[in-house]
Amino acid sequence: MTWGIIGAMDDEVALLRDAMKERRESKVYDSTFYHGGLEGQDVVLVCCGIGKVNAALCAAVLLREFTVDRIVHVGIAGAMDPALQVLDVVLSKDVGYHDQGAVYDEHYPFRRVFDADPGLIELAEKACREDGEIRYYIGRVATGDEFITSAGEKQKILSKMRPLCVEMEGAAVAQAAYMSGVPFLVIRAMSDSADDDAAMTYYEFKERACRQSAGIVRRMLRLAPRG
Repeated sequence: MTWGIIGAMDDEVALLRDAMKERRESKVYDSTFYHGGLEGQDVVLVCCGIGKVNAALCAAVLLREFTVDRIVHVGIAGAMDPALQVLDVVLSKDVGYHDQGAVYDEHYPFRRVFDADPGLIELAEKACREDGEIRYYIGRVATGDEFITSAGEKQKILSKMRPLCVEMEGAAVAQAAYMSGVPFLVIRAMSDSADDDAAMTYYEFKERACRQSAGIVRRMLRLAPRG
């Protein structure tokens, strides 16, 4: 069993990369893939870069070149639901594009929203509960090629999709996994509220949010069956 783990920024994967044992490196599409052991599991880890295309390319490499058996996309996001606070965590029930139109429903893969794997959701819930202090929610994650920093844009996305949070890569990873028949999960720790104060809040809480999500992944790997 090999786990594929993707983060968009180096901050999101550095804590996992530095904890890997017997780490080997491969370069594909100018991205570095780290293959080794983490919490007793076989893991391939990559920092994909910002946006949907980068995420899809790296997910495809994990699936085709490294033949991973599951993919976890980890990192930070902007809160959409008013109940969420900075450093709360969202586990994806499903993931979809907020910047695509209905025409995508008429062409393969005939959907804009992809369901996360129930087993991975359950495992992530256990990892959150084990921490004891994490407030987590299960729901929709919205993806688009834009960092949301205005209340007006936030309201448009809420009206369209009613997501718990918004980010820039998850649905692309989810689509690659769906098209390959591989289970996936998106884990996002809130770094901001995706509103007019988002840029300031993001830089204040980014590091703590990255630590939050990386910790959940490590506990998931510890709790998961071996082999």
